[in-house]
Amino acid sequence: FFVLADSVINYPMRKVQLHEMRKAGKPLRYAMELGEYCFGEDFGKLLEEVKHVLELMGEIHDADVMIPELTGHITEMATYNRTVKESEHKISTLSLKDSVTKLRTSRNVMFGELSAILTDWSRGSFRLRLCSAVRSDTAL
Repeated sequence: FFVLADSVINYPMRKVQLHEMRKAGKPLRYAMELGEYCFGEDFGKLLEEVKHVLELMGEIHDADVMIPELTGHITEMATYNRTVKESEHKISTLSLKDSVTKLRTSRNVMFGELSAILTDWSRGSFRLRLCSAVRSDTAL
C-alpha cells in the first residue's frame, strides 16, 4: 500500500504486504483486549475498529487467494472443453465465473472501505483517539 493524497492505491503485488499488515495488527488487537478492562468506552470503540480492520484484511486476503485458484480451475475446464466435440460432454464454467465476479466485487468494496480507514489512520486520527481514550478513561 502507498498512501497518496486522500486514497490508498492497491497494487496487485502488494497482497503480501496486506497479509503482513494483518499479522502485525494481531498483537495490537490482543494487547488492546487485555487493556479493555482498564479503560473506558472510547477505548472499547477503538478495539472494535481494530477488530473490524483485521477482519476486513482477512476477507480481502481470502479473496486474493481464492480468485486465482478459481480462475485456474476455469482455465483447466476451458482447455478440457476445447478438446470435447459434443456439447453435452462439456463442463459449464458459468457458476465458477459468477463466483469470481462476486469475489472481485466484494473484494473491491472491502478494499475501498479498508483504504478509507487506513487513510484516516495515516493522518494520525487513530493515534490521537487512542491517546485521549487512554488518558481520560483510566480505571485507576
